Amino acid sequence: MKYKFLFFIFIIALPSAQKLDDDLTLEKKALMILPASTGKYEEITDKVLSILSEQASAVGRFEVIDRNLIDQLLEEQKFQLSGMVSDNQIGELGELASAEEALIVDIVHFGQKGVPKEKDDKDDKDDKDETLFSWVVKKTVTVALDNTSSQKEKRQLELENNIRTILKANVRLVNVETGVTKNSFNLNAVYIGGNHDASLERALSFIEYQMRLKLKELYTITSEIIEVNGAYISIFSGENLGLQIGDYFEISSKDRQKTYKGKTINLPGKTRGLARITEVGLDASKAKIIRKWHKVKEGHKAYEMLTNPIIVDLSFSYSEENRYDLTGKYLFNTFNTFSGSLNGSIGLISDSRHDMDFYGGIGPSFNFNLLSGFGTSFYSSLEIPFIIVSRIDDDDNLVTSGSILPSIGLNVGIQIGKHQDLIFSFNNVFLNNKSKWTHTVKTGEQDDNGNDKTKQEPAIWIEEAPTIDATGLFFSISLRHYWF
Repeated sequence: MKYKFLFFIFIIALPSAQKLDDDLTLEKKALMILPASTGKYEEITDKVLSILSEQASAVGRFEVIDRNLIDQLLEEQKFQLSGMVSDNQIGELGELASAEEALIVDIVHFGQKGVPKEKDDKDDKDDKDETLFSWVVKKTVTVALDNTSSQKEKRQLELENNIRTILKANVRLVNVETGVTKNSFNLNAVYIGGNHDASLERALSFIEYQMRLKLKELYTITSEIIEVNGAYISIFSGENLGLQIGDYFEISSKDRQKTYKGKTINLPGKTRGLARITEVGLDASKAKIIRKWHKVKEGHKAYEMLTNPIIVDLSFSYSEENRYDLTGKYLFNTFNTFSGSLNGSIGLISDSRHDMDFYGGIGPSFNFNLLSGFGTSFYSSLEIPFIIVSRIDDDDNLVTSGSILPSIGLNVGIQIGKHQDLIFSFNNVFLNNKSKWTHTVKTGEQDDNGNDKTKQEPAIWIEEAPTIDATGLFFSISLRHYWF
């Protein structure tokens, strides 16, 4: 009796379990790729179809039906593709080819035309400097030369090697069972240069890049966590769906069902963290949890992220003796052992006359992760900013001086929210190169474009020139923000 009861419970639960898996990406989608029409753009349509098929296969989540099979089915069913593909035809083809969806490619516009190369700016300048008489003579001679066969051939050759290619296409994702368009995207490319073949090849390369991004958007992966081991998780997706090392997933709790006014609705689960793929297997992958704000458990969902997180810092630094600084940073490879950023800063720095001089700077920083855990991280850094300091000299000239201020630092990061970290840093500037103060003066001459020429002159000081010594310790506090 006990076993019969368990068997009954299993039978009742089976449909429910199947229903819960309906939203998981478990296998590739069978996909047909068809032209919306043939005729005017038949040749370029074939090229676009071929590239789209290659990219759909390369993405790894589509099972593209072989075009030869489609052509054979078309012949057997006597479908005519001289006009638009009808919804009935798509449905019948999908049924015969066992395809769930179809991509319908419509070439909206395609054209190639030779265009004159841009005129040299020097020629325009020469025209401006000419007198009316010399201009008339020049144009008369030019027209006469242009009428010769050699000049015509030269212009023709120029046009043939400076081709402008314009290609616009629309791609629709159609449910083959219902004939309803589920999604669509546009492809656009313009390229100028080379002959017909070279220009077309470059335009198609632009189209190819767009296709890969759009195809992933059409079929994003929804996976499930099947194992949690400390900072690492295993998810129910792998090479079979085209996953690669470095792909990002957002972790979320399961959707919840709620009955409202007699209707059952699904409420999305709460996001819990971010994970990045570290190992890829045939049908399962391992990922490292790189950021979390709630506990991650087996059975939670993992949603593919199409773009990597964008991470920026805004920091305030000060040295008790001589420096105040506001710096913005754009970080890259943040979750790796080695990472870096591109920094831009403005600030005030004290010179030997005890004046606070304004400066602006830019430069990279390189980071090495020492230790990290959930909510905290410790890393060392090497910053190499190049700054331009400005002040007024003793003759009321605005003068500037350049300097490189490399520093090493120790940093502690503390997660304070889903999207924010607070960073505390202790840095030491270990080198301070010095350059002379200079200012810009006009020479009284003009360049080819009619602009006044300038030169750099030394600053004028009645007493000893001020110097800047930025070596020593300074403290920074930063707010780091993650966009995902």
